[in-house]
Amino acid sequence: MKEPICILGGGNGGHQMAVDLTLRGFKVVLCEHPDFKASFKNTLDTGVIESTGLIEDRAKIHKVTMNFKKALENSEVIYLVVPAIAHESFFDMLIPYLKDEQLVVIWAGDAGALRLAKRIENEASVKNIKIAEVNTLPYGTRLVGPSKVELFVKAKRMLYSAFPAKDTEFTLSLIKETFPVLESIDNVLSVSFSNPNPTVHPPGTLLNIGRIQWSKGEFYLYREGITEAPARIIKKVYDETLGVANVFGFRMREFEEEKFRNPCSIMNEDFWAPFDKAGIVAQMRGPSNIYNRYIIEDLPYGLAHRSQLGKVVNKSTPIIDSIINLGSAVCEMDFWKGRTLNDLGLAGKTKDEIMNYIQLGN
Repeated sequence: MKEPICILGGGNGGHQMAVDLTLRGFKVVLCEHPDFKASFKNTLDTGVIESTGLIEDRAKIHKVTMNFKKALENSEVIYLVVPAIAHESFFDMLIPYLKDEQLVVIWAGDAGALRLAKRIENEASVKNIKIAEVNTLPYGTRLVGPSKVELFVKAKRMLYSAFPAKDTEFTLSLIKETFPVLESIDNVLSVSFSNPNPTVHPPGTLLNIGRIQWSKGEFYLYREGITEAPARIIKKVYDETLGVANVFGFRMREFEEEKFRNPCSIMNEDFWAPFDKAGIVAQMRGPSNIYNRYIIEDLPYGLAHRSQLGKVVNKSTPIIDSIINLGSAVCEMDFWKGRTLNDLGLAGKTKDEIMNYIQLGN
């Protein structure tokens, strides 16, 4: 892999990834979108990021910028580390400066690889771009101050696929040294369906919505929000997701039923902490209001395409559909207009055509 690695996104995950990779000896360019200049100013001015928690150190990043052209010009590998709700604005900045043979990896994907592929096909002057996605960020982390992150847990397993899937093993070989816990899986839909956030966050949040509004920020989903009843709904969302995957014939991350019966649900299964992992996850506060990523990201970008793919193969997803409808009503937004099959280049395709497309790219 040719360095530097370009990390796009100056939020929690981007800051943590930049300091982590730098401390491990990789040369990193960290680039933030100009829309977030105010919150990124300290990192832009100093180039230094401090990590606390599981990593206690600070690092001078090789280059910090908000100029996408300069950020991308010398990088073979590009890590996009932003919430799915920000993908489109970053794609707008990224696509004009892509070069042949670059690899774009989306953390976490939520089928973002398919969306980027469609936009590249329609907009980019170069077409030979490698695209991949991962089912989760490598970290549970939070920005706790200007250029300062606190790392709670680290991933011990992450699932990876390229689009098309025939490129998975080659592209994984390029980046495996940066995150050795990456494992390949069937295709990008396998990866998207294996993201635990859309499975856990929406039911956990919506079934506690009164408590969240009343508490005015003092709410801990993984401590008080997932009791026996919400856990049953989370398991049903998982079962419906797995049912769609089974009809299509691709694998996804599977969990035993007992894993859903704890306050963290399945959220801590693929993460590591040196002591009391569940207790550490339980300390993560939030969500603090109804317009948070647990709803406005995980419903339109995480759950909607699972339901829509179910309709392709006549596999009903009544609980998922109910959650999307309920969240839409709560927020007075239409979350069915998120990441649609048309956005992903899958509209009008049969099951076999979809499987051929995600495997071969045509």
